Amino acid sequence: MRKLAVCGAEKEYVKRLSESFRSICGKDTEVLLFTEEDALRDYLMTESLNICIALEDFKVPDDRIESVVYLSEEENEPGKVFRYMPYDRIYSEAMALSADTSDPAQQPYAVGKKELIGIYTPIKRSFQTTFALTLGQILSGTRKVLYLNFESFSGFDTLSSRLGGSDLMDLLYFSECEDSNFSYRVDSLKERMGELDYISPAKAFVKFSFVTKAQWIKLVDTLIDKTDYEVIILDLSENVNGLLDILAKCSYVYTITDADRVATAKLAQYENLLRESEYKDILEKTENIRIPKLREIPHNYELLPHTELADYVRRLIRYDMGGDADE
Repeated sequence: MRKLAVCGAEKEYVKRLSESFRSICGKDTEVLLFTEEDALRDYLMTESLNICIALEDFKVPDDRIESVVYLSEEENEPGKVFRYMPYDRIYSEAMALSADTSDPAQQPYAVGKKELIGIYTPIKRSFQTTFALTLGQILSGTRKVLYLNFESFSGFDTLSSRLGGSDLMDLLYFSECEDSNFSYRVDSLKERMGELDYISPAKAFVKFSFVTKAQWIKLVDTLIDKTDYEVIILDLSENVNGLLDILAKCSYVYTITDADRVATAKLAQYENLLRESEYKDILEKTENIRIPKLREIPHNYELLPHTELADYVRRLIRYDMGGDADE
């Protein structure tokens, strides 16, 4: 587990900052609070820290801390983070600075089995993203999960009221750079929806046409190899070069079906394509699902785990994954 310390003599400020960081980091990071320099020095006599985020007048020891980031009273001060910003912005910028200074050998990566879940259907207006976000939020109750959306026009940021900032193309850039501190880069880009981490979808999908199959595969492999995410959910679409190659890498694939005649024909065409190509193995790990009739879908995505769709998803993953959902 990664250890992050928030330090400063302004007790109320650093307390609020540490509480905000706990909600951003989730259960994979222990967030510690130090308001006295002696207390931090005593702690470091026997323990170490991955990251220390401190007010600039707080004296932080030089050893047993992987990365130290100071919060400045002045805006745009090189090597420091402006303290008078929203707490999530402070966290993102601190992670970006940590990526520049941290020793990649010290970064914690999850060991053991990691699962890549692909969600794709050739049927439009099928609740694909709603299903994917419900699945992600439920799984994130017990595991560390990252959600990525590859739609052309997801409307996701608008519905989640989080506009601007970094997006999927920034994540792709850091993957291409072979950044040795990639996991901190992901931390600097991520947003949170309950316990679920996500990277905002690309704002200009036309950029997808310049991304090769090899680049998308490299991004997926880097997320698996250089982060501690246990589950990565890919909400896919046809505008992704190498779509079928990505689906072939997945542990599970969910394809949404419908009884409508046109929808059935589209699904049949898609499945025939897989059978007649080298991608027929995708069918073996695909589960075709039909979303039940829903009385209402909340406008706030964070409410999805409390809907009848969530009940359906919980039953589905208990069957598919041996009880990973919350009981």
